[in-house]
Amino acid sequence: MEKTYTNYRRAAWLALFILLSCSKLNTASITDEKIITLSGLLDEMVSVESGTIFPKPYYSSKQLTSYDRRSIPGHNAWHSNDDWSGFIRYEENNGRLEKVLFDEEGPGAITRIITTGGAANARLRIYFDEAKEAQIVIPSFDISKMPIQIPPGMIYRHEHYKTHQGSSFYYPIPYAKRCKITVDNVSKWYVYHVNFRQYDPATKVETFSIQNALALHSKADSIGKILQAPPQYAGKEFVSKSRLLPGKTVELFLPGAFQAIRSLNFHITDYNKTTYGQLMRGLIVSISFDGVETVRAPFSDFSGAGMGAPKVDSWFLCADGVGNVTLRFTMPYKKEAKIQLLNITEVETSAQIKARISDWTWKENTLYFHASWRQENGLETNKGFDYNMATLTGRGIFKGDVLSLYNHSTRWYGEGDEHIWVDQESFPSHFGCGTEDYYNTTYAPIHVYHNAFGGAPREDDEASRGFNTFVRTRNLDVIPFHESLKFEFELISWDGGKVDYSSTVYWYGDLDSKSTNASPDAAALYVLPTPIYTSKIE
Repeated sequence: MEKTYTNYRRAAWLALFILLSCSKLNTASITDEKIITLSGLLDEMVSVESGTIFPKPYYSSKQLTSYDRRSIPGHNAWHSNDDWSGFIRYEENNGRLEKVLFDEEGPGAITRIITTGGAANARLRIYFDEAKEAQIVIPSFDISKMPIQIPPGMIYRHEHYKTHQGSSFYYPIPYAKRCKITVDNVSKWYVYHVNFRQYDPATKVETFSIQNALALHSKADSIGKILQAPPQYAGKEFVSKSRLLPGKTVELFLPGAFQAIRSLNFHITDYNKTTYGQLMRGLIVSISFDGVETVRAPFSDFSGAGMGAPKVDSWFLCADGVGNVTLRFTMPYKKEAKIQLLNITEVETSAQIKARISDWTWKENTLYFHASWRQENGLETNKGFDYNMATLTGRGIFKGDVLSLYNHSTRWYGEGDEHIWVDQESFPSHFGCGTEDYYNTTYAPIHVYHNAFGGAPREDDEASRGFNTFVRTRNLDVIPFHESLKFEFELISWDGGKVDYSSTVYWYGDLDSKSTNASPDAAALYVLPTPIYTSKIE
């Protein structure tokens, strides 16, 4: 599954030039669009502006999956784990008995689908608006068999179990009034995810059609290439570098009103290879905008690599595994920005920080970039506990996360589902069916993999023992919140045992938006266990 993006650079630059020339991509066209269309959503997938602003028109982001419907907050069945069994209802359509997996009133848009495949006698059907018959019929419960050509950057085949090989599908599917998804082999149980946007009722949406998708094939193909090969921004450059002694800081100050960091690069040199992972953990990244710190995390985890600081290759995050890291999150500010790298280890090294910035038009719904990190060690699985990835307060947009861990038990640790609670929800609007599904693998990964939306930068053992790292970033499937967001994973493993978990989260928010449970810097001095399994770290 691993993607190597450098071969696509030239094609991506050409595609980006064509895309920007044709669509005149800008903030106004995406965030203040009078009608939501497939074309506009495709533009938004690679827009540097859209991710920095609170959505207008507003939408809530939700997820419907095959989670075990016995799970009720506060009930002893909360951690029920038949996560392939859930669905909405049975329904008869044109003489067929079908299971309804998804049924939502519009206006809305599907932003991500996972199916497991391998169901030769099943048909997945998608109905739009009030149609009595499905406009889309997909064989084998396999979303990769969509009856249009989906660009490689928008669909990923999962590697595990060829007979039940799953897919992650990121091609947007808008609908004006209603969208319903069913499967017609009702005797089987199916694992699925559907992420979707629910727009304010007055929002106008143009319903998806095969004809429109075919007409937009060239545009979608261009955007797929860009997702696989993010173009490098070449604006104004600021650099700071120095010898970084224990307890010391290298700092880059960015002056100028109404600017935005378009790319941020860190380069660490002169280190001992045998202690590289520990050093990368002991360098603390701090970023302040307009006098307020909004980012604080260990360098290795902030890069998306997690424990050991291996290679990462995705749309927003890129690391080569030997000290060179680039982040492509856009980071706007009104007055000034300050980037610091603090060495809390007892080892000296050399560091360089480089930022490329551009002018920026600030709007009333423009947000600042945030990131935070936390770690908990010796967590017991199968004891009814949930690990809190992050709790955020204030207005914001959840943009992505990294789960990096050491698994002390003998086999798979990630049976637990994700719960994401937005604002004052009494039940999480995002309830998954396993850690692996959240991170786009369907089943526990057995190899390192990378794609535009994240991947598994580290996986030391096919039985999932030892070090593991997952990363997921969000384009169309971001999660806006007005007041708060709480993100948890159930701690469920096959055999019981202990895990050491750390999590990094990325989001956009106002200056007073906060992470309420970030770990102190000293937690980054956690001594990385000696790997006892064959390392596949890149």
